[in-house]
Amino acid sequence: MKIKKILIPYDATPSSKKAVKKVFPLIEKHNSKIIFLSCIHDKATFGFFKTKSDKKEIEQERKKIQKYHEELKKEAEGFDIPSSSKIIKSDLESRSIIEYSKEQNIDLIVMSKSKLGTHAEKMYYNSTVDAVFKNAPCPLLYIP
Repeated sequence: MKIKKILIPYDATPSSKKAVKKVFPLIEKHNSKIIFLSCIHDKATFGFFKTKSDKKEIEQERKKIQKYHEELKKEAEGFDIPSSSKIIKSDLESRSIIEYSKEQNIDLIVMSKSKLGTHAEKMYYNSTVDAVFKNAPCPLLYIP
C-alpha cells in the first residue's frame, strides 16, 4: 500500500505538536504529502443564532490557526515534504475529520490524544480520537 496523502488533524495542543514532530522523519522517506486540518468549533452562543462576538471570535481563531499552519508548512519544507492545510468550521470535529478524509482520499490519519486535566476534557477529546479510529475510511496512526 502506497501512502500518498497523510492527514494530520491539528489543534495546537502539545499532543498534536508531538504527533507532527514524530511523523515528519517517517514521511520524508515515503514521498508522501501532508495535509494539516484544523476544525474551528462552530456553535451559536444561545443555540439559535450567531452574535457578532461569535463571528469575531471565529475569525480571530481562524487567523491564529493560519499562523500555526504556516509554521507547520515551513517545518515540513525543512524535511522536503510537500504540505497543504485546511481550516473548516465544525460542530463535531470527529465527523468533520472523517468526512474530509473520505472527500480527499486520505491514505493515513495521524493523531494523538491530549493529556488533559478534568474528566470532562478527557471524555470530550478522547472521544474525538476514538470516533475517528472507529469510523475512519483509512488506517489511523496513533502517536502516544
